[in-house]
Amino acid sequence: MLKYQLVRSAKRKTLGLQVKQGEIIVRAPHFLTEKQIHRFVNEKSAWLLSKVAQQNSIPTIEPMSFTSGSLIWIGGEKKKLSVTFQSVAQVINLKDEIKVILPLKKRKADNDVSSAQYLKDAVRKQLEDWFKVEMNRYLTIRLAQLSTKTQLVPKSFIVKRYKARWGSCNSRGELSFNYLLMMVPSWVIDYVIVHELCHLKHLNHSTAFWRLVTLHDSNVEKAKCWLKTHQSQLVW
Repeated sequence: MLKYQLVRSAKRKTLGLQVKQGEIIVRAPHFLTEKQIHRFVNEKSAWLLSKVAQQNSIPTIEPMSFTSGSLIWIGGEKKKLSVTFQSVAQVINLKDEIKVILPLKKRKADNDVSSAQYLKDAVRKQLEDWFKVEMNRYLTIRLAQLSTKTQLVPKSFIVKRYKARWGSCNSRGELSFNYLLMMVPSWVIDYVIVHELCHLKHLNHSTAFWRLVTLHDSNVEKAKCWLKTHQSQLVW
C-alpha cells in the first residue's frame, strides 16, 4: 500500500491526487470510505510512483544566499551577484553581472551572524524592489502589444509574488504576474502573458484554451519545457 496524506473536504465532489516534493496527497470528499480511497490510489499507483520518482530525481537546490559571488538567474541567464555600498541605492544589470548597490547606512560589521543576515535581507529587498519595477515596465509595454495581437484585453494587471504560479486571471478580467518572471527569458515571459490573456476567453485549461494559446504563441511547448526544467532553481 502506498503511503499518502489524506485531506478530506466537505466541498469536494471527486477524488484528487497530487504529488508534491515527492509526497502523495489525496484530496477526498467526506462521503467516500477509506476502502474506496485505497482502491482508487492503488489503481493510480503506477502513475503516482513515476511522479514520486521523477520529483525525487531532481537535485536539491540550495536557497539563494544573496551574497557577493553567488549566482542568480536574470533574463534566462545565470549572473554573478556583486554587492557594494554607495550613497545611492540601485541595481545595475550588466552582461555577466548583477550589481546591487546598498546605501552606506546599511553597512554593518560583518563579523557576526545577525549582521550577515541583516545584509542578506537588505540585498534581497533591493532585488525584489528592482524585480517589481522592471516587471511592471516590461508588462506595460509587452502586455499592450500582445493584447493588440490577440485581441484579448484585460481590465488591469498587477505584479506580485506567488509561491507556486507565474500568473493568474480572474473572472473579472484582471491579470496578475509573478515578479520572479524577471529570472526567465523574455520569450518565456511572453508565453506566460499569452497564457493569461487566453484565460480571458477560456477560464480553464480545456482543449479550446490550449488551441488558442498555441495560435498566438509558437513557443508554447518550448516555454513549458524551459520552466519545468528550471523550476527548482527559480526560487528564493
